[in-house]
Amino acid sequence: VIGENVIVNTGAIVEHDCRIGDHVHIATGARLASTVEVGAGAHVGAGATIRQEIRIGPGAIVGAGAVVVKDVPAETTVVGVPAHPLPRETR
Repeated sequence: VIGENVIVNTGAIVEHDCRIGDHVHIATGARLASTVEVGAGAHVGAGATIRQEIRIGPGAIVGAGAVVVKDVPAETTVVGVPAHPLPRETR
């Protein structure tokens, strides 16, 4: 299921049974494995990988090249391999 006003850039892969909320941006080369859920207003950076059955909360940001192996809370920015949250004051 893909919501309204969603951008899925060239080379991004969204596998089966994913749920993408409204106003989400999935950048070039990002990969969402099966049954990933992305909340409204979230951003998935270029080349990021999200493992299956992960939930990305509304307004969250997944940095370029990050590998997400755990759920990401709403309004949280994650970066790195494996992805880890940035302190709120650096966001």
